[in-house]
Amino acid sequence: MHLNLVSSFIQLEKEITFLDHDQQIPVTYHNFIIVNKKFKNTGLTITLFEYFYRGMQERKQRQPQLSLLSYYVTATPSIIYQTDKVFLNMVPSINNYNRMIFTDQEWHIANELRKLRNWPTGVKSSNVNPFVLKGIMKSHYTTHEQMRIDKIGKKTNYKIFQDLGIDESNGDQLLRFAFV
Repeated sequence: MHLNLVSSFIQLEKEITFLDHDQQIPVTYHNFIIVNKKFKNTGLTITLFEYFYRGMQERKQRQPQLSLLSYYVTATPSIIYQTDKVFLNMVPSINNYNRMIFTDQEWHIANELRKLRNWPTGVKSSNVNPFVLKGIMKSHYTTHEQMRIDKIGKKTNYKIFQDLGIDESNGDQLLRFAFV
């Protein structure tokens, strides 16, 4: 029997502590991978994001006082484009990502998420963007995939990765999160 994998969905749940140390909040990491080339650029990823988001909203309705945080890392413009269609108020914003002044809470959350994944934490007093993760990925895009991503980048006119010095071939990624 031949199995033809269309997509992969990874969801890891953990908790982080808010800056005031009074509240633990559930954190969900999501990673959607479309493996089958026939299904790339078909809208399947947006459908998966919407399904994932609805599940988080249902959980939030059962526990209205509970804050939920979802995050992901990427070096792909289409993922940013797609998540911004589903999730509101992603941090950093596509319209304001190159700023060096982030709130204490944004710094704290970025560092807590880094700790969860054993990635190096950022130092607030430095001129480092806490959402730029250098060299964290061991696997890299194929040449064909990189050409596809470059084409999407030109189409969407997203220059976020170039502007922030994120180089996927070096394992660099952009960290983003949103509250639900």
